[in-house]
Amino acid sequence: MSKKIISIVLAVLLILSAFTLPSFAREDVTDKSMQKLYTVLDKAVNALVGGIAAMIATPKWENKADYNSENYYKGLDKSEFITEAGDDSAWSVGYSNASILTGKEVGGGDYYVGGSLSVTKKLATEQWDDQKVRTVAVSDGRGINIFSSIDCFGLANPDVRIIRSKFAEYAKEKGLDITTVNISALHQHSCVDTFGMNGDIVDALFMSSIRTILGIELPGGQNKDYMENLYNKTVQTMIEAVENMQTGKMYFGTVDISEYMHDKRDPQVFDGNFNRFRFVPDNGGRETWIVNGSMHCVGNGAAQTELTADYPYYMEQYINENDNADFFYLLGAQLAITSDYDKLEFDEKRVEEEGTKYRISVYGETLAKKLESIENETEVAPILNISLRETWVDVDNNILLLAAKGGLLENGIYKNGFGKYSIVTEVGYAEIGEDIAVALIPGELAPEIAFGGADTTDTSWQGKDWEYPSFESQVNGKKLIVFGLTNDQVGYLLTSNNWHSIFTENEEIVSTGQYAGEFITKAFLELLQEIKG
Repeated sequence: MSKKIISIVLAVLLILSAFTLPSFAREDVTDKSMQKLYTVLDKAVNALVGGIAAMIATPKWENKADYNSENYYKGLDKSEFITEAGDDSAWSVGYSNASILTGKEVGGGDYYVGGSLSVTKKLATEQWDDQKVRTVAVSDGRGINIFSSIDCFGLANPDVRIIRSKFAEYAKEKGLDITTVNISALHQHSCVDTFGMNGDIVDALFMSSIRTILGIELPGGQNKDYMENLYNKTVQTMIEAVENMQTGKMYFGTVDISEYMHDKRDPQVFDGNFNRFRFVPDNGGRETWIVNGSMHCVGNGAAQTELTADYPYYMEQYINENDNADFFYLLGAQLAITSDYDKLEFDEKRVEEEGTKYRISVYGETLAKKLESIENETEVAPILNISLRETWVDVDNNILLLAAKGGLLENGIYKNGFGKYSIVTEVGYAEIGEDIAVALIPGELAPEIAFGGADTTDTSWQGKDWEYPSFESQVNGKKLIVFGLTNDQVGYLLTSNNWHSIFTENEEIVSTGQYAGEFITKAFLELLQEIKG
């Protein structure tokens, strides 16, 4: 316990410039008295870090009351949702992808690597494979919806809106009817840091006040050249995807991959399937596979410095070569779900020679073969209803507030009263065909919020029930899918009744606070009520 206390009392570590975001082992604490003790210690640490954060000059964050929404797509109104496809309705889909690497990532400057933080500069030392943006443009005949998925640790909503603004220029020029533009992160822990958390920690914490007072930009972990290239390449793929659109049929199928998944956190609730939308062009050309799965991309660990896009890269490679199909991937509700290699067979000689890179490639190829095995496909009617809403999440975790004041977070933070702060973000709801519902969520969602099975009074840390219905129970019998880390990365979204201690878990420390999951749950259910009510 003392080791964990030393690891987690970030205030001390920050002052001593030994700040490291802890990735300590989990501790299953079931004794109620120990849970209460940990809760008291949590509050003490949060208060201590809050005191330190209060002494650091606040950047020029706007007031929540003065918020002006820009580059936000609301999607369809309730009256525009349809339940049956029209006689002239048809799917149109276009695809494009591009590398987002600049060629300077290794040895070319401050290209930090996402994942766990380090007191020393965690710069890229080797490149194993590519990092990409993949985009699909999808229409049921009423308007075009853009979905982009990026190989990166995370992308904050302000960066999403920069990309939207750049694409809007093209859409206006061409007179396109754009319904929504959605951008998701695949949350690889060994990609170039696009979220900002992995910058120069010492500089951020000890020089931030001086920089803020003098009006000098805070350091952060983003490489500006890299981000500008990412913006431009993403827009490029959006344009190409629209230009590549062609009519065809859509099919939906699933395959169980739970044997290759491991949920590190109770309750054991998660979507154990790959969910695949397979688009087949009318002209018989190359298919597009839109795939949804729920495993973290952390095959190289969280603290390494080799760049890899992890298993999605190797899935794509296999599918391109063996199935004449383009590959688009989105993460689901994957709070603490990681890859499980136990059922895989490895060539021990190659393990010795190639190490982790080889193991990741085997995992990716195995998953690709599972996708090939889908046999339960049904045709999807050309219906794409989608609606988004802006919402607010309070920042109650002073550790993240301290990081934000140091320039290590790129989220849109606003002042919300004296000493209070909030983040503006987005939630969304979509219907694909007649039987499939999608929750678009701006972070790493606890699966039990989506699918039910949350801890109850008897088992939760707070000794309370989770008072909200599951998303799945509210979508009128449709199959629910979650598109996670979409249009923002606000961290982990947990049930507030089962908020554990930062001494025992990783998720609590990388969340805006105990009620983050509740804020998002309320917003999503209110959106559903608005549409369905």
